[in-house]
Amino acid sequence: MQNISIENINIEELKSLIKECVREEINPLFKKGQENYQEELISIDEVTGIFKVSKVTIHKWKRKGLIPFHKVNRKLYFKKSELLKAIEQDTRNRYRL
Repeated sequence: MQNISIENINIEELKSLIKECVREEINPLFKKGQENYQEELISIDEVTGIFKVSKVTIHKWKRKGLIPFHKVNRKLYFKKSELLKAIEQDTRNRYRL
């Protein structure tokens, strides 16, 4: 069993100590997670910003199967690399000689 000493410290010092302890515990987990890195999911708002189109257009593309999407807790998310690949493929199909 560990020895525990209780000192008079202010709230900011306590917060700092807690953050440091949490960071020490999380860092090894984060580094493990990087080995199995998966591309970050972006929201529909970010997609509208990238392609400069409305949410309605994104939903139409999704419904037509033009772009892949992922649902997490009833929310839509997209992988940027999958979107770019789908748009590139659609463009190639449209302008095929």
